[in-house]
Amino acid sequence: MLRPTNTAGTAMPHRDDPRVRIRRDVVVPVCDVCGDMALDETQTAALEQALDEAYRNKRLRQQRALINDLRRRGLTQVQIERFADLSPGYVSKLRKGKLASGGTFRLLYLLHAFPEQALQAVSRFDPGLRDVQVRIAATAN
Repeated sequence: MLRPTNTAGTAMPHRDDPRVRIRRDVVVPVCDVCGDMALDETQTAALEQALDEAYRNKRLRQQRALINDLRRRGLTQVQIERFADLSPGYVSKLRKGKLASGGTFRLLYLLHAFPEQALQAVSRFDPGLRDVQVRIAATAN
């Protein structure tokens, strides 16, 4: 039987994120046996809008945190941009609310999670990043 269910607080896969938590009230019919949703056009649009909003807010928080942590570790905005092959000033735009592409977000995440290895790999193509790699390695030890 389909029952109206508020999806606020429910986590669902959306775009490239496996767990986007819906933050606002969206009532949709859900089967009380299997959990499937039976959505009409209006409900689908409302659910998509709620997921898009939640995804954007989550991704913006994550990318700002990654960039701020990288800056605290001593990387400059220019060095982050060189690592990810971004245009000058792009990191500033990301900190001010521009949503990074999936590829750019992944590069920021890799640089954050594995700074020495990421810089070592990329410095083969951009020797100017070797200084950053050496400095990061020295502060890690």
